[in-house]
Amino acid sequence: MIKLLRHQEIDLERWEACLTRAHQPLVYVHAWYLDVVCAGDWDALVEVQGEDYVSLFPLPVRRLLGQKKVYQPLFTQQLGLVVTPLSTQTSPQAYLALLPNLYGQVQYQMPWPGNGPLLGPWQHQHKPNYELSLEPAYPQLQQKYSTNLKRNLKKTAKTQLEVRLATSIEPLINLFRSTKGQELPELKPRNYQTLENLYHQARQAGAGQVWEVRQQNTLLCAAFLLSTASRTTFLFGASSAEGRKVSAMAFLLDHMIQREAGSGKTFDFEGSQVPGVANFYASFGAQPVPYVSLSIKSQSLLPKWIPTVFISLAKRLR
Repeated sequence: MIKLLRHQEIDLERWEACLTRAHQPLVYVHAWYLDVVCAGDWDALVEVQGEDYVSLFPLPVRRLLGQKKVYQPLFTQQLGLVVTPLSTQTSPQAYLALLPNLYGQVQYQMPWPGNGPLLGPWQHQHKPNYELSLEPAYPQLQQKYSTNLKRNLKKTAKTQLEVRLATSIEPLINLFRSTKGQELPELKPRNYQTLENLYHQARQAGAGQVWEVRQQNTLLCAAFLLSTASRTTFLFGASSAEGRKVSAMAFLLDHMIQREAGSGKTFDFEGSQVPGVANFYASFGAQPVPYVSLSIKSQSLLPKWIPTVFISLAKRLR
């Protein structure tokens, strides 16, 4: 049976225990991750057997004009259904069908179900993620790099660039705020604070690191990477103008791919709808993997769906 659990009813130990039995769950569905990006306010549809959670469907929630809505938090590309070998309710559509009667508005991103029609009055848009299998050894992965990427990396190899593990996310955030962040006034101090909190929680969970590329101690680029047993996710990054000139981010990502080549993991670039960024990810041999953005207009007197900050910013963060 699928149960709706409000946040205070969710047993976080059972939640995490369920994830240990699931097949390659995304990092975004961990309780510590949801607590940060949702500011501790999330519900879930859960399949319960005895004392155990065997299926999970997390639901970030907030109130809008006195009405609860489901929304997609910033820094959270996808959520969706998590199943285990004990699951009996394995159809995402069964969970989605419950939402219109539970929440006035829903905006939700998840892997494309692909095994049947969506139930209910859903509007949807397909989006591309870019993923690279790290099953092959590095020489085989490098063979699939684009000609332009190989040429840029060859030039970069002649420069004195140093890759190092950072001990703080602050230099990355400051670099972003002074570059790309200038184009995104919608990003508020609280959003950067969320990112910093996420970094600290990820480090505590053994699931997050920030890597930097420096030249004579000058920061050229940095990336916040999340790591699980099956996936490394490029969550957030920034480059200086000089870093872009010397392809510092390509140098950093190539370094990370070398580190994990042959591991069998997936390198998740997190995708982009910006053609130039998508082409950059594809140049590493990454393949587009679709996910879907779903929404339901309010059934109340509200005139239309009000987008969250995630919708307006996610397209431009890269």
